[in-house]
Amino acid sequence: MSVFGGESWAREAQHRKRRVDDLLLDGIDAASYKKLSNGKFACLICPQNPILDTLIMLSTHVKHSCHRTAAMRFRDRELARREEVNKRVAFSDSPSRMTSSKPLIQQVHKVASEVYCSGVDFSSRTSENPVSESGTCDHGAQRGVTGKVQQLDSRERREKELKFTAAGWKRDCHGSWFKDENVEFDSDEEDPNDVLTDTS
Repeated sequence: MSVFGGESWAREAQHRKRRVDDLLLDGIDAASYKKLSNGKFACLICPQNPILDTLIMLSTHVKHSCHRTAAMRFRDRELARREEVNKRVAFSDSPSRMTSSKPLIQQVHKVASEVYCSGVDFSSRTSENPVSESGTCDHGAQRGVTGKVQQLDSRERREKELKFTAAGWKRDCHGSWFKDENVEFDSDEEDPNDVLTDTS
């Protein structure tokens, strides 16, 4: 049979293209790109998330210095985040905590939530004695104390929201909570619509 005729030529061409694609993908980390539904590729490492048409363009993009720099930054951030989580897990594993009946997954979840939600700045300390020598109250110190209380309240609220989402509750577009139909709930479980509206 002729090289240019029949069904076998199309199959061979398709097989060759697939083999070239496999060879191009060998040198690229699978976590650094995503194949879109239209057959294009999106780079997940670069901050702009460029969309590339073909595998040749993707392999060229991966070899470019901008992508390599972004990949190094991404690795450094992930490494720093992992080290922070490991430090917090190591510090929280004191002998007094080992006797508690908390499962390890809850401890790790708490530590991870502290790391990811640590945007709260506790460096602004207030004076221990808000009353000045003249006997009048220092209003600046009062504002600092109420600010800390509000920060703690928002942190407690976030922790409660995390507990409810971990238990299987979901939020609708209006901000109210509803039960996930795929999760089993206890009959005595608290309703987040009641608990979280009381604290706000």
